[in-house]
Amino acid sequence: MSSAILQVDHGLVFVSDLASDLNNGTLNLPAFPDVALRIKSALEDEDITADKVARLISSDPIFSGKILKLANSALFNATGYKINDIRTAVTRMGFKVAYNTAISIAVEQLKSKNAPDHIIPYLQECWHHSVQVAAYSYVIAKKQTRINPDTALLAGLLHDIGKYYILSRAENYPELIDTPKILEEVLDEWHTGIGRGILESWNLGDELCTVADEHEEHGRHSEEADLTDIVMVADLFSHRDEKDAAPDLQWDDINATCQLNLSEESAIEVIHESEEEINSIISALGS
Repeated sequence: MSSAILQVDHGLVFVSDLASDLNNGTLNLPAFPDVALRIKSALEDEDITADKVARLISSDPIFSGKILKLANSALFNATGYKINDIRTAVTRMGFKVAYNTAISIAVEQLKSKNAPDHIIPYLQECWHHSVQVAAYSYVIAKKQTRINPDTALLAGLLHDIGKYYILSRAENYPELIDTPKILEEVLDEWHTGIGRGILESWNLGDELCTVADEHEEHGRHSEEADLTDIVMVADLFSHRDEKDAAPDLQWDDINATCQLNLSEESAIEVIHESEEEINSIISALGS
């Protein structure tokens, strides 16, 4: 049997196993991050205070460091006055941003947790893309809609979370890693449904689940601009300079661009005007 046929067979076995897990509800999903869960529970308390949230954050050194870095970024600290304590950081950024940051740390850790060397480049590429889409989503929401930019940022960060799961499973199929074309086809075809499954298991709400599930459906219609439209356009923009970008995918063919009232030229202008914000978000989240 030729090597090409063997490669296809390995791809089919992997897809069959993925489909079985998805249909039977037996996906071995990553647990919702503990700190994010505690903050989520705390935010449901009407009497929540910055002191309480700061104490929760301070219990996790990685989280604390990320919060301070974000609070001192140009996005939240235009004055340049250095923030050294968690309470001040939380007060300046808001509880929602603290919660989103906890989830971003969990997603970032998915790319590095015990990953073998041959998987790491795929995970790093996925993380870089997610951070870029998150930054674009933030500024598009801020400039073009009334949707909370922080929510749009989180949606952008999570839109491809299904790819992390697929890549973690691919570790057990080394032949698949040796055939990038087949692996990329599996990632493209399956990451949306699996992403919805992960976010549903985390109870993150229907809007974010829909983003994960439908951000590749370029013909979808929504009554008014929604989170999925924002992430879809941010995702499209992030791919526009790539050599392997789909040549048959035109900006005006995507309904979301109309919903957001964004021509390709106006989108370029929005991104250019927001370059400092975008770079600040990428710097804060990307390392």
